[in-house]
Amino acid sequence: MTVKDVASFMLNEIKKNGSLPQFGLVDIIKEKFGNEFVFETTHKTLTIDRKVIREFNKIKGEDIVWDKDRCCWH
Repeated sequence: MTVKDVASFMLNEIKKNGSLPQFGLVDIIKEKFGNEFVFETTHKTLTIDRKVIREFNKIKGEDIVWDKDRCCWH
C-alpha cells in the first residue's frame, strides 16, 4: 500500500458518498491501510499522516473542498 492508495481511497469515498467526514476516518485508514498512514499528535490523538493529505490535495481537483464547519470534504 502507498500514500497514493490511501488518497485514492479517500477520493473514491467522496465520489461514492458525496462527502467524507473526518470523524472516524483515521481509524478506517489505520485498519484498512496500516499504521504508517496515521500518526499520533502531541496530544496523543491519531490523525491522518500529512503525506496522505498532501497526496489527496494533489489528486482531488478543485471541485472537492474542505468544509471546516462540518469537518468533512465534499
